[in-house]
Formats: sequence, C-alpha cells, structure tokens
Amino acid sequence: MEATATMSIIISIVLGVICIPCGLFLGLIPMKADQVTAKQSKASQMMCFVIALVFIGLLVAGRDLETWGIVIGLVIGFAIGKIPALHTWAVNKWPFLEPKKPAAKPKRVKKTNKK
Repeated sequence: MEATATMSIIISIVLGVICIPCGLFLGLIPMKADQVTAKQSKASQMMCFVIALVFIGLLVAGRDLETWGIVIGLVIGFAIGKIPALHTWAVNKWPFLEPKKPAAKPKRVKKTNKK
C-alpha cells in the first residue's frame, strides 16, 4: 500500500509540473475573445482538450490527488502568466502571444448637399 501512495504523490507532482507551462500559456494569451488570434485559439483549445481528457480520466479512475495536481499546476501557471512585468516581457519576446490587431473602423463619408 505504501508504494501506491508514493507513486500517487510522484504522479501528481509530475502532472502539476507539466501543467504549470500550460497554465502559463493560458495566462499569457489575451483574455478577450476579439483579441485572440486564430493560432492562439487553436493552440489553447487543443491544450485544454488534452488536459480535460487526462483530468476526466483520472477523475473517473478515482485518482483525486493527481487531479488536484493538475488543477494546482494550472492555477500556479496562470497566476505567473498574469504578472504584469512577465506578461509584457513575454508578449514582446514571442510574437505568437501578441493580441490580434483591431480592425480599422471605416471612416464615415459625409453626405454632400445637392443643390
């Protein structure tokens, strides 16, 4: 029984460490949907899908400690990604993380008065 508990702790730590960069990525991409690029959206959807599959699989298997490892890793990574200085540095370093440029609003054309 002791080996099972040790293995459970090791797996939860490994999953937590793996989920920290995932949470960091989610913290670095823009939160507003209109600022997210198509590549950022696709990457975050795929990553969240894989994390959700692993999480649900562990939850169904009754591995509570491992699921908490995933949640804690994601929260820590997300919190680190939202640190303003780190966020600004990362967005400037990696162009992939830059928000989508807003579309230019069309200029209004004034109606001319016909005489």
